Amino acid sequence: MAGIIGAVILVDVPGRVGGLITHGLECVADPGAHACEGASDEGPEEADAPLDRRVVPREEGEATPEAGSDSEDDTGRPQSADLPTGEGRPQDADLPAASEESEDQAPTRVEPVAFDWFGGDEGPELAPGPETKPDGVNDWWEGLSQAERDEVMEEEPEHIRDLDGIPADVRDELNREFLDDEIERMLEEEGLTADEVLDYDLAQVRDDPVPGAPSLELWEMAKLQRTVGQEGSDHYILALDPEEGRSIVSSGNPDTADNVATLVPGTGIEWTAINGQLGRAENVRNAAARVDEEAENAVISWIGYDSPNEVQAPWGGKADDGKDDLQDFQYGLRVTHEGEPSNNTLIGHSYGSVVVGHAAQNDSGVYADNLILVGSPGVGGPVEELNFDGGVEDIHIAMSDEDWINKSPLKGFHDYDGLDHPDVSRITTGDDTEHDAYFNQENGRDTVELRQFGEIVAGG
Repeated sequence: MAGIIGAVILVDVPGRVGGLITHGLECVADPGAHACEGASDEGPEEADAPLDRRVVPREEGEATPEAGSDSEDDTGRPQSADLPTGEGRPQDADLPAASEESEDQAPTRVEPVAFDWFGGDEGPELAPGPETKPDGVNDWWEGLSQAERDEVMEEEPEHIRDLDGIPADVRDELNREFLDDEIERMLEEEGLTADEVLDYDLAQVRDDPVPGAPSLELWEMAKLQRTVGQEGSDHYILALDPEEGRSIVSSGNPDTADNVATLVPGTGIEWTAINGQLGRAENVRNAAARVDEEAENAVISWIGYDSPNEVQAPWGGKADDGKDDLQDFQYGLRVTHEGEPSNNTLIGHSYGSVVVGHAAQNDSGVYADNLILVGSPGVGGPVEELNFDGGVEDIHIAMSDEDWINKSPLKGFHDYDGLDHPDVSRITTGDDTEHDAYFNQENGRDTVELRQFGEIVAGG
């Protein structure tokens, strides 16, 4: 094949990190609740203390360690070698220091090597393997000519369409093609036309299926196709993998937005809930736009982990399983972003906040400037141990008196008391806001919680 001889090798690529989502922990209290049925609207291992990822100004006259040296700054963390250091950009990327090389040498870059280096007969031949870190993926992509990019997109779309470090517009293009192909295949299998599928409503395909109705999977895909295909739509499909239970869609382009938020849902949320989650994302995005009409905002619905069921929800296992993927995703947003660094907010709802907490307690933490914990049963530890690009004062907690979590034994499983810190920001809540109502509008107006979410996402 022209362009790329075979595979590429990424030199000095650190190991992969990651993490992911939540919605209906109420399933523990009421297993018969609607959210437990997959509605579209669902303890970490001990380690050393996480590294502080906040910027620590260097004293005037203090020497700066050379790249590749063994020197560390006054927090004991390694110096960033990969991300630009523009104003507002975290200086401590927590990546292993680069290998020693003289200042005269060119930086390490991707080099093409022998055919099929990346994973044998079953792995990609042209693209990086799935364990490649987002910065390594992006270095590889930026090092390709347009002809080489076209070749990879044509030959191995399945290996790059969900890969963190690939630009959002490329992922969106490939995932739209996958969505169209899957719908065409399923229409043929189920003997329906595209118009017939959406003649049914959600209750007819999920809650009380009627004869002749399409499968829930086909119905949700067709609805997503209609949403992203509408005139004026600026949705970006960043991942769509029904077999792995993943669907990640952004309202707005995260690579160019001034403000980027990631919504992590909770218990019982499966990939087929993406359309319901997009409604929440749109509400948050519109709330942010009302705060700053000039800024460009992107809000991402991230169903990128295996959420727990009601029996699993009291435990941290699913959060532990998803934390690395969430870390990778947030890092990928930094790597592919164009221009000045964006203001990034990570929002965890219900068990999603547990996933956020576990990801932020990893040694390398998460790339986010703000954390919003909504209806949270706890984050698995004290908030001062959360490792991200802000401080304790940038952690915002929303908990209504009417939220059933307030009376739930789940708080004993996820260290709810760890949220009690004098410097965290407490979001004002409505008198009757229930667990699933924080992101709602009332009579076409933002709720008191939604208005505050918008202010945080907009950088207010």
